[in-house]
Amino acid sequence: MILPLDPLARPGSARRFRCTVHGVCFENRYQHLDEVHAGDRLMLRRESDNEIGADAIQVLTSETQLLGYVPRSISRWLAPAMDAGYRPHASVVKIRSACPYYERLLIEVQVDD
Repeated sequence: MILPLDPLARPGSARRFRCTVHGVCFENRYQHLDEVHAGDRLMLRRESDNEIGADAIQVLTSETQLLGYVPRSISRWLAPAMDAGYRPHASVVKIRSACPYYERLLIEVQVDD
């Protein structure tokens, strides 16, 4: 019997990491940054029908306001893990103001079984 490879066992995968949120500048999503603070919980949701990539993972406020997306370099391995049943949890680490939009929101992600 062949067992499927655990998506988080691949090189480059991690169960806990920090990343920035991409796409904050589109559709005025940056306006929602005033609503979140360090320590706030965020939701991660798969968006497999995304036109840019089927491995897209949305980053949303607890009120389901779209803030942006997990960077593609991460979503390429995290999306299959989510599809396999892993449940990532995210929280705000820091919101920066004097930098490009794609560096403004720093989050921490913890992946649980």
